[in-house]
Amino acid sequence: MDTGGSDPYPPSPMPPRDEPSSSSKPCWTDEEFERHLREELEAHPLAARYPDLFATAPKLIRNWRRRYRGNPSLWKRMFRKDRVLKEFVEAAPFVDAVRRLVASYDSSNGKKFTIVDLACGKGYLSMLLSELLPPDKVEKIVLVDRQWPMHNMEPQSHHISWTHIYGSYKEVEDQSLPRYFETWPIRLHTSKVDLKKSKEIRSLEQRLFRNKGPVILVAVHLCGTLSLKAVELFNNNPETRFFCLKPCCLPGEEIGQLNIPVRYLDFVTELTEPNSAGMVHAKRDEIFHLGEHSFDSKVILRIPGAVCMAGKWKKNKWTGPPRTVTKAYFERWADNLFLGMNDRDASKMKKTIMIQNDGGYQNEFLFAERLPETAPVWDALRQEQPPGEKAVGT
Repeated sequence: MDTGGSDPYPPSPMPPRDEPSSSSKPCWTDEEFERHLREELEAHPLAARYPDLFATAPKLIRNWRRRYRGNPSLWKRMFRKDRVLKEFVEAAPFVDAVRRLVASYDSSNGKKFTIVDLACGKGYLSMLLSELLPPDKVEKIVLVDRQWPMHNMEPQSHHISWTHIYGSYKEVEDQSLPRYFETWPIRLHTSKVDLKKSKEIRSLEQRLFRNKGPVILVAVHLCGTLSLKAVELFNNNPETRFFCLKPCCLPGEEIGQLNIPVRYLDFVTELTEPNSAGMVHAKRDEIFHLGEHSFDSKVILRIPGAVCMAGKWKKNKWTGPPRTVTKAYFERWADNLFLGMNDRDASKMKKTIMIQNDGGYQNEFLFAERLPETAPVWDALRQEQPPGEKAVGT
């Protein structure tokens, strides 16, 4: 796989004193670091499906390490091996599809892709794509999250720090830092947007989607109704050439209306607080509308077609019904999101790809491309599914 040409980061004469894990080994050379990550990824079952991508990822992450050399506190904040590899694995089906799309794209008309990464968090997916994709076909990657600071504001404790994206390129940052912004093969730009506010979405559309060239919209781990916003962005903006969505947690609902066994009711109090997310959709008695598809948000566990689920994560612990129950609700939620994706001028597919095992069930991936199809993308997506997985598409 082409990783973007010559290596922009010359090797350091001394091995950096950071660690890829909590290992007792005090320091690692770049080669040791890369080899360690490769061994970890090769052991994952998904490596057999995306062998070239899994083989390349350690080099991309090694480039991050070289970029932040000399700033150990920043590297320590950014790199937790288990977290970074988990982020890569869970985005791998999208990274593979986007790589195939961009590789097949003819940019001779002078129009490059803009990639928009919704609810991006720190931006690990965008950072990988910047190192992986060819800059002659991708203009920029925009990292959208409500937790970024405003562009002229110094990051505060409640913000996601953008130091790893910009460095001293931002005047409000420490000017002794390198200008990280200019080291990204494809430039990364942060954008503070609250996807639950219609006015901010309209502004985002005007800036990035309207007469701006082709857009790739990626949305990984979007919580609750944010997935609806992502589908609406695809439906409402024909400039969006390709769309990837991996929904996360379900919309909440009013637990007081649910016939739930007593053993699951130890979380009733905090979920039925007047301002809890779970109460909002129930009080509004909402019908979700996506394109030409509609579905009910207020659901009782025994009613067919239920998508909402009473429960939530707190301190990495699930409080609510068991996963055997929530799995069915999550799959219905993904089904309805898929049905709401406009396919009048697009091909689309929902695939179950087993990235989560050992009780995990968030394995639904949604893809869409406005016609004409990019053959290498859809040939790969339509390959025969392994046992236990399924695909639905147009």
